Amino acid sequence: MTLFQALHRGLTLGLASLTTAYSASSFELVRGGQPRAEIVITENPARMTRFAAHELQTYIEKISGAVLPIVTEPSAGSAAIYVGGGTHADRLGVEVNDLKYGAYRIASGPNWLLLAGPNRDFEPIEPYRRDRGAAETQRVEQEWDKITGNTFSIAYDVNSKPFDALGVYFEDDTGTLNAVYDFLRGLGVRWYFPGDIGEIIPRKADLVSTVEDRTVRPDFELRQIEFWNTQRWTREDYLWALRLGIYNGSGLWPQSQAVHGMKFVHGRDEYKREHPDHYALWDGVRATTHKGIQGAPCLSSPGLFENHLRYARAMFDHYDEPMLSIDPVDGYSVALCECADCQKQLVPEMGQSGRFSNYVWGYVNRLAVELYKTHPDRKVSGLAYATYQDPPRNIAQMSPNLAVLISAGRYDDPEARKVWQQKRKAWLAVLPSRELYATGHFYTQARPVSRGLPEYFPHLIAANLRELKEDVRGERAGVYTHRTEQPYHEFAIQHLNLYVTTRLWWDVNQDLEALLEEYYTLFYGPARDAMKAFIEYSERNAARMRSDLEPIRRAQALFEEARKAAPPESVYAARIQLVADYLLLESFAEVAGRKRENVPKLRALGNDYSHIAGIRWELDGKTLDGRIDDERHWPPMDRFQPLVDLQTGEVPTLATQFRVFVRAGYLVFGVYCEEPDLQNLSLGDPKNGKEGIRAGDFVELLLETSSHSYYRITVNPAGILIDADCGEGVTNMAWVSGAEAAVFHGEGYWSAEIRVPLAGQGARLLDPLVGVDGRPPTADFPWYFNVGRQRVRDGKVERAAFSPTGSDELAVPERFAELWSRFGQ
Repeated sequence: MTLFQALHRGLTLGLASLTTAYSASSFELVRGGQPRAEIVITENPARMTRFAAHELQTYIEKISGAVLPIVTEPSAGSAAIYVGGGTHADRLGVEVNDLKYGAYRIASGPNWLLLAGPNRDFEPIEPYRRDRGAAETQRVEQEWDKITGNTFSIAYDVNSKPFDALGVYFEDDTGTLNAVYDFLRGLGVRWYFPGDIGEIIPRKADLVSTVEDRTVRPDFELRQIEFWNTQRWTREDYLWALRLGIYNGSGLWPQSQAVHGMKFVHGRDEYKREHPDHYALWDGVRATTHKGIQGAPCLSSPGLFENHLRYARAMFDHYDEPMLSIDPVDGYSVALCECADCQKQLVPEMGQSGRFSNYVWGYVNRLAVELYKTHPDRKVSGLAYATYQDPPRNIAQMSPNLAVLISAGRYDDPEARKVWQQKRKAWLAVLPSRELYATGHFYTQARPVSRGLPEYFPHLIAANLRELKEDVRGERAGVYTHRTEQPYHEFAIQHLNLYVTTRLWWDVNQDLEALLEEYYTLFYGPARDAMKAFIEYSERNAARMRSDLEPIRRAQALFEEARKAAPPESVYAARIQLVADYLLLESFAEVAGRKRENVPKLRALGNDYSHIAGIRWELDGKTLDGRIDDERHWPPMDRFQPLVDLQTGEVPTLATQFRVFVRAGYLVFGVYCEEPDLQNLSLGDPKNGKEGIRAGDFVELLLETSSHSYYRITVNPAGILIDADCGEGVTNMAWVSGAEAAVFHGEGYWSAEIRVPLAGQGARLLDPLVGVDGRPPTADFPWYFNVGRQRVRDGKVERAAFSPTGSDELAVPERFAELWSRFGQ
């Protein structure tokens, strides 16, 4: 007998042995396909209780063919399965109302079983939007304005799609439902994937209950799958999320957006017209259009602070929010407000992950202190993110009502995990509330570089969650994609990662290997060994598949073995086909097969050059001025690299040189352009928008990072910078690098400094339109890049590059040079 046959036999036949030997609290549910028990609910059950009773009835029927009646009082002599708390639980003497966060009680006695948690229906508070249409938004804004006496945006958000599809809100108490699903798992039911294709249903005509009394509490209180693209989710997806045991945080978590909540204070056009001084100054202009319509705040504005207080108090008083996000709008680390009060709060020596910390957290904490005076029973939250990841240095203890969300991925690098663990401990040391939550663990391929890769990481999930358990109360796993039409199922690969995550949220120390072996056996049947080999190999080698042909070919071979092992037209073949529809390994093979022969290799200066006085931090804090000959900020001049003719590789008529310095948080390029004719510099065609500057003189960076190919940053002699994400062959001008640039015109030359912040590996999962995704370039994980110059005179175009392409086109990835560095943090 194979392992598959043994496990399958154990799950489908094991219940039969219980009919002849069971404890006093055991009783028959079904015999010979006929019902022997009733499902009992109260006369007016909570929505989730009624839903749970129907789920129990449905799956008992799927297993045995028997339909257990749903009644409000048990019949004389009939076994009873009580579903939900309330009068029945009270009569049985079982307390469930003290349970929180989806916890539940399973209790049993002679001829009865109780599956219950607290009963509470979520009721949306008016005004709230039924849809996102303009008319509905205007209606709710007008009502909100009457309540607040101001022009704040709509923050209170109700996701009605689960209610429309299932008749329940995710905010309804789920303890009773979780108890039902626990009981069904005990009967052998599993939900590995949305819909019927993901169900495991053992078939048995006789069912017996043998349940011990127990109370089950999750290891993580907040267990949220964040639906970033709600228009994609179907009824099956919502059902699957509930069956996985999620908890969206009702009573613990805000109904409004949990991060970047400050945008709701200053996001409307009416507010911008009334309070222009509440917005940051960037290049002397108020930042009212940052992130489209949201704007970027000046955190030194007294008027903004007072309005933020009014907004927060209104959210607490009217919407009864238990917690409210008060941290700044997304992308706030692009630039600091130029006013004197803001500038003096910058702390460059804290590095890229902390230079805004005193500024942002000083504001957040000041607001929290004021709200604690009026609403001591409520929490406010802030996101530790980007340039304010680290705790501030100017506050010894934060306000006792402050919770912090710390943004981090599931890193396979032990050193990276150690860094984030240190950040968590540092935050806990200054948080009297001890309320720390993890966010930013994303499970779909928002990054083009990852789309089509078999990114399985169950062991990493388990290791990370065991580390997090000591520090955080819960976490948010994001189902995050910016594509609304999917040519493949979004969970083709990620269902396993999500399943493992949600099971470990309940019991982080359970046996992961047993969990996985059961999955391979039940989900893939006769193909279990081959799929196990494919998944385990992919888990070890997915990162290599981005650039290495050998693991791609090996993964393809293992997967083909699995396809052969599954009988055609079987459910196992259909499950494997989901993966086949998603995989793009042949495309990765094409990229991995790209030959980069005889391209330049450049070791950039890094912090290993710390013997040069001041280099460690003076480039951090330097106000860019375009000068690259100042050795207080730049290393010695002999580190310049020359550009050559783009097509021929020969020395061009006019010299162009560049230098680059690498830090953990950014790259700085300095480019020197010899120019005897500064009076006639060509600034391009301004009538053609941003892209118009590429018709004139410019210097350009092309960056293929360790996780994305590729980005383009262009600067002209007037200091105008345009950037674009050119990944997947599409030039996306909506992408914002966050780079800064300045130019200097000297005698017979112009020069440019370009500082490019690195958002970090996986940053595109947080926002694919902001930031350079990728770890800093190292010998093990180099980048590929090119630096080019274009000069236009009298209708003639001259082009030069660090790595010549042999053509008239600079953007030829096969000809990108290799970039690496040694540096410290």
